[in-house]
Amino acid sequence: MTTEGHANAVEALPPPPGRYVQETYIVQFPKDQVYRVPPRENALFLEQFRKPVTVKKTRRFGCRCGRVLLTVVLVVVSVVAVVGITLATLYFIFSPTGPTFGVGNLAVKSGGAYRNSRTQYRVSLRVHNPNDKLGIHYAAGDVWLFYERTKVAAGRFPSLDQGREELSTVIVMMSGPSAVVRRVSNSREQPVALKLEMKLGMRIRIAGIETWLMRSNVYCDFEVTDFGNKTRVSSQDCYTEFKEY
Repeated sequence: MTTEGHANAVEALPPPPGRYVQETYIVQFPKDQVYRVPPRENALFLEQFRKPVTVKKTRRFGCRCGRVLLTVVLVVVSVVAVVGITLATLYFIFSPTGPTFGVGNLAVKSGGAYRNSRTQYRVSLRVHNPNDKLGIHYAAGDVWLFYERTKVAAGRFPSLDQGREELSTVIVMMSGPSAVVRRVSNSREQPVALKLEMKLGMRIRIAGIETWLMRSNVYCDFEVTDFGNKTRVSSQDCYTEFKEY
């Protein structure tokens, strides 16, 4: 075997095990192309790293809001409970009594002979608070005037504040169809029997604090003479149904 053939045989043999042949590769990129986009694996890694931090912040914020809300609710409930217990104690100590009513005067102003005209009624009431240590606040209520079970007029009881053992005069304005007035005026019944009904809401005032809303139904049966401009109350009987609860 010649020397040249021996050299070719040596080059053709594979490298021994455990040894690597270093090879050099040349990769050419165009000068106008620059690749700076990070691998997708980096983006996934950052996303997984950020999620736990966001969840922790949200949970902490939610816990703080829940604690603040719970504290506010407890404070409100405590204040309401203390005020309620105080009012109930004072209420049962003083034992409030419902007010009394009386009809002072009734004035009727006819609306004319027109079919759809309305008549105005002006009722003067005496309202007495019999409690010697309690005040009363009257909320606006409904008032009706009846003649032989027929509703003659309707109106509103005005708002009123009364001190202890105070006597007040209240004016109640009502209106109703004029046809009913003509019916009453044409009747020869003397005196004329009427009925006044009121549904009122009131609160008892104790030491500057008002209680819950109580109800009072007032019924006044009274008789008047000369149903018109010169109406005069000849007799009356008023009853108050005081509902504490």
